[in-house]
Amino acid sequence: MTGYFSDVQATAIVEGKVIRFRLSPALARAHRENRGKNMTAAGAIEFVEAKRRQRALRHAQPYLESRS
Repeated sequence: MTGYFSDVQATAIVEGKVIRFRLSPALARAHRENRGKNMTAAGAIEFVEAKRRQRALRHAQPYLESRS
């Protein structure tokens, strides 16, 4: 079973330079679980904005409760 958790090498291009790095075990697991799933750029933006709104509301909740 140790081979299943082998290193996952990733490659990125940053400012025109090719960077190779090893993913952490948690990121490697997430990468395997999401294999084959794609998200469009618009879908990614919607997802991130929804998460940002949820976080902003969560952080504003104590302030809003104290105002009522």
